[in-house]
Amino acid sequence: MLWLGLLVSVRADVLEDWISPLGRDAFFAATFEQQWAHFPHPSPLVPISLDHVAEWVKLRGRDDDVIETLAHPTGRSFKSLSSNPVEYIQEAFLQGHSMVINSLQRWSEPGKRLAKDLYAACDLPVDVYMYFTPPHSRSYGLHSDVMDAFMVQLAGAKTWRVCDAPSWRAPNLDPEQALQKLNASCDTITMRGGDVMYLPYGTLHQATTYSDFSMHLTVNLERQYYVWLALIIAMMHKAARPELTVQGFIESGDFQVDDPESALFRALSRLSPMLPELHRVPGTGAANVTSTRLLTAALCNEDLPEGYEASLEEEKRELVAKMLAHLRADATLASRKIQFGRRVVPFLEAAELLQSETLGFALQLVRYHSAHHVQFLDKPDLFASLSAIRSHLGPDSPPVKLSALASKLPEETMLVRAPRLRAALIGDVGLVINGVEVPVTRQQIPAALFALGLFKEGTAQGQPFALAEARKTGEMKLFQKLLKLGALQVVGAAGEALLKG
Repeated sequence: MLWLGLLVSVRADVLEDWISPLGRDAFFAATFEQQWAHFPHPSPLVPISLDHVAEWVKLRGRDDDVIETLAHPTGRSFKSLSSNPVEYIQEAFLQGHSMVINSLQRWSEPGKRLAKDLYAACDLPVDVYMYFTPPHSRSYGLHSDVMDAFMVQLAGAKTWRVCDAPSWRAPNLDPEQALQKLNASCDTITMRGGDVMYLPYGTLHQATTYSDFSMHLTVNLERQYYVWLALIIAMMHKAARPELTVQGFIESGDFQVDDPESALFRALSRLSPMLPELHRVPGTGAANVTSTRLLTAALCNEDLPEGYEASLEEEKRELVAKMLAHLRADATLASRKIQFGRRVVPFLEAAELLQSETLGFALQLVRYHSAHHVQFLDKPDLFASLSAIRSHLGPDSPPVKLSALASKLPEETMLVRAPRLRAALIGDVGLVINGVEVPVTRQQIPAALFALGLFKEGTAQGQPFALAEARKTGEMKLFQKLLKLGALQVVGAAGEALLKG
């Protein structure tokens, strides 16, 4: 399709390093979302060492939200009399307890750098956890996770039992029962420093240490918010409650895409074995990085390239038709009651509502979620842009106030959307820039689309444009606001590097 040619091709190297010798295209075509894979490497690929662990324990050892001691694999209790966090972890380690360091991307520089690089490669929110396991132990029993993950071995060794049938094909069964029902086969893989393993959502696995300790990263790709199941949940709620807004839906807590307590999630999970596409990102059949980028990075629905939304609507029609066929053959599931706000309807009726509901609301919702969820990107560099502005104005320019930047710059000044900016334009919310909501008027929307759009013809598509083009829109107040926020930056003698991100 034409829109595939519009995608940015420059990516960070971390993903290609991890999946080598498999190439990026081959990974997204045949592995991503579909099957687990082991990528052995001779040496560690992420520069996190035992020295980092010791320092993090000293700094954050008393914060249970950051450093967590896991239960002993035998259920044996542990109590330390030491108030020293390092000694506490040492005692727990000696007695066979694993330790997990949570959400490294939120507070550690190595974790943040890794999350940024992988996000640039996959266009998906990333969470980074580190597991530290003593010899002759394990962190958890056989289980599956609700997101995709890369397991990155940093040091030591860990032996993994990995099974080839995803747990969502046997909903409501415990892991061992699921293996029996699915007649699944399991492989044993020993991960050593440098090795990487990719586990799609639902992959049943268990890891054990023997004579050596283990230190590995679990790097989660939170794809579950951007698959068809998530979009179906959003569309069902909107169809049943036409007054629903994007922000209202998020704040209600009803956008539950992996909560086993949610009746709608449980009902859709019952369809998963027959409809595996529920767990794939919409786009080009088996999902790939291109469709993920379009879903999460487009400024708004109007920013999508021609033909893309229509192709998703056709994909949705086919999926809904399959859903309805299965529900009409399963009276028990079809009659299950689902609550949408104050309205309660049978599952079949809710599915039938999807025939008239368009994707627009769901696409806005996942874009809004992505704009707020990615918290580890650098903020726009305000001072580099101001340096470029000073360069443009020259040494003899009269003083310029921050509130008058746009009006004082010459017509030939080139502007560009800030690199790695997270921006979304949501109808009932306004403009969301790096998680901050910025009010815009209806009249300013076309100008915002021109300046910040990435894919639609007629927008800047992330390329530099002259200030004269901005003035043609008649919305210089908006451009002034975007300059002040750093969402737009000046390109010039001092600003050329901004384009490189």
